[in-house]
Amino acid sequence: MAVPREGGKAAGVWRGGRCRLGYLVLVVLAGALLWAGLKLPRLFAAAPEFRLQALEVKGLRLLRGQEILAASGLEEGQNLFLVDLAGVAARVEALPWVRKVYLERRPPDRLRLQVEERRRLAWIKLDQLYGIDESGVLLPAEKMPGETRAELDLPLLTGFEGLGDRRTPGDRLVSPALRQALEWWRQARRADPEFCLNISEIQPLGGGVRLLLVGDGLEVRVPVDRVGERLNILKDMMQRIYREFPEPAYLDLRFAGQAVVGGKAAPQSLAKGGEHGAG
Repeated sequence: MAVPREGGKAAGVWRGGRCRLGYLVLVVLAGALLWAGLKLPRLFAAAPEFRLQALEVKGLRLLRGQEILAASGLEEGQNLFLVDLAGVAARVEALPWVRKVYLERRPPDRLRLQVEERRRLAWIKLDQLYGIDESGVLLPAEKMPGETRAELDLPLLTGFEGLGDRRTPGDRLVSPALRQALEWWRQARRADPEFCLNISEIQPLGGGVRLLLVGDGLEVRVPVDRVGERLNILKDMMQRIYREFPEPAYLDLRFAGQAVVGGKAAPQSLAKGGEHGAG
């Protein structure tokens, strides 16, 4: 019985020693990794081969690469691993047309920059004419080289108060009424882009938006909910309005089950899908 006990004790001592050795190895590895984490950036920064020679720019349609390079503040020959990526992104995102920037180092000698550009959603008149994107950021009024005529054929937003007198491109407008109108227009274009070509002006209206149509300037008042459904109703009503009302001035769709048509005479109600009667 003595031999097994001695053998068991020796095995136990070996297992304990092996565990302590494993911990020691882990500590050494952790220290080496920490040292490497501290030293490697310095080594890369000192290496002459990691010098910036090229900037790859992706995602541009309206802007040009030279505009991005100028805004970035980057210079040829900078060490790739000493470039402040967050700082570069912030400077490029300060351009009014830039929505978001993604940067990536591409050793040994280049940076890759992915740009997400803004798009005009409408026009807005403040101290002067601006474009405006879906998030309320003002854009320059001048046509960009890559913009098409269709992209410029957008309605004008008017009647929004409290937005300030002096603005510059890149400013973001904060207004619940404006945000509501922009969201309505964004959904309307997605639901029926062809009909939306008939809308020349969008104004705020309690519980909805006021639209002015091209041609005779008919005013249409619509709620902001169920945008696609409301546009279908509006198209159906338009066919009947000009047939049944000689000189319509406005069409109000904010009332359940009926449309109110106003003109030089007293307003009348037109049942949605039914006959019209006195309002």
